[in-house]
Amino acid sequence: MSLTEENLQKYLPRYLSAENYETLLQELKAFPDNMDHRMYTAGLEQNIIYQGDGIKNLPVVNLMDIEHNSVKNIPCLVLSNTCDMDIANKRPFPASMMYTPIVNMRTYIENLTKYDISEQKIASHIEALKQQKLTQIMYLPANAPQIEESIVFLDRILHIDNRFVKRENLDDLRLFSLSDYGFYLLIFKLSVHFSRIQEKVNRGSIH
Repeated sequence: MSLTEENLQKYLPRYLSAENYETLLQELKAFPDNMDHRMYTAGLEQNIIYQGDGIKNLPVVNLMDIEHNSVKNIPCLVLSNTCDMDIANKRPFPASMMYTPIVNMRTYIENLTKYDISEQKIASHIEALKQQKLTQIMYLPANAPQIEESIVFLDRILHIDNRFVKRENLDDLRLFSLSDYGFYLLIFKLSVHFSRIQEKVNRGSIH
């Protein structure tokens, strides 16, 4: 789907105020030349975990090498729906929170240079990342001092009991929350990554 004004107005959320709606529209029309602090906000209720929040110290482990890797507690991006993580929502089973590790861009580039990849290809790859062109990776611009330039892989998802993150400690644990603009980009990236309707496979049915 192209980011034409007609398409943007068709798919933008209707619950926004007129002012926020217009701000989001203008920011999306400027995409991808505005990958900066505008992706973040500081105006949300503090005792709620929101989809797209950056949270410190979530447990991560490499299952392919679990015998040699201990659990690491690192910053991660929350992918679960905000309502699903609401502790007030009673359900007959415990809910899980899904998240993916936040990878520092400098560290990522350092790792790329260890392989036989030309500087030109690395530079082209990083430019594509910053323009959100890679379906399984989301670029997170720097927002000092909370977060340096980073990325997240949407195909490296983990989960933990929703009650693991104590809401009374969120002020200390939360790195950032996404603005309307950042949240819209996250939802778009998730939709493209997981729901590619144009896969062109004729699946048929059992008759």
